[in-house]
Amino acid sequence: MKELVFLQNKQPVTTSLIIAKGTENDHKSVIRLINEYKKDFEEGWGEVRFSDLKSTNPLGGRPTRVAILNEPQATFLITLLRNNEIVVRFKKRLVAQFYQMREILLNQRNEEWRAIRQAGKRGNKEMRAVIQQALLPLAREQGYDKSEKFLYINYNNAINRAAKIQPHSRDELSLGQLYEVEKMQNMVEVSIKGLAARGDNYKQIYKDTNQTLENYSRLSLIAERFLPA
Repeated sequence: MKELVFLQNKQPVTTSLIIAKGTENDHKSVIRLINEYKKDFEEGWGEVRFSDLKSTNPLGGRPTRVAILNEPQATFLITLLRNNEIVVRFKKRLVAQFYQMREILLNQRNEEWRAIRQAGKRGNKEMRAVIQQALLPLAREQGYDKSEKFLYINYNNAINRAAKIQPHSRDELSLGQLYEVEKMQNMVEVSIKGLAARGDNYKQIYKDTNQTLENYSRLSLIAERFLPA
C-alpha cells in the first residue's frame, strides 16, 4: 500500500506532492493553488508549512518545494481540484488513511493499546532470544558465518511483510495490527524451536517459517481488515 498520510510532530499530514501525484495533477499547479488560497488554507487550520525534497536525479538538481498539509488543509485542496474519477478515487483513499491515522493516535492513548505494544516489545526480545539460542548454533554448524543480527532482521522483515506493515512503524499501528504482530512473533518462535530441534537446515527453517506467516496472513485476511481500499 502506498502511504498517503504520515505522522509529523505527532500529527497526521500529507504533502502537496502526494496529492499531485495521486490526482495526476502537475505539482507546480498544485503549489500555485496553495499560494493563491494561502489565507483560506491557514484560516482556522494553522500555518501551511513547506519543506524541500532533495532531487532524485543522480546528476543533481534543484530540490522540490512541497507543502505539508494537515487533514482539513488537504481536504480543502482536493475541493479546489477539478473533479473526475481519479480525484474521487484518490480522495477516498486519502480520507481512509487520515481516519486510520486518527484511530492510531487515539489507540496510543488507550491503556489496552499501550499494554499490547509492551507485550509486542517483550515478544520481540523473546523471538530474538530463540533465534540466538536455538537457531544460531545450528546455523553455525551448517556454515553460517554472519552475525545473529542478520537472522533476526530476516525474521522480523518476514513478519512485517505478512502483517502488511512498513519497517519501524509499530508505534503507529492500530490495536488490531499489534495483536496480529504478536501472534506472528509467537508463530516464529514455535516454528524455529520445532524445526531447529529436528535439525533442519537453517535456510529451510526460514523458508518454512516464512511460508507459515504468509499462509496465516492469507487466511486471516489482514489486508481486508486493516488496509484502506
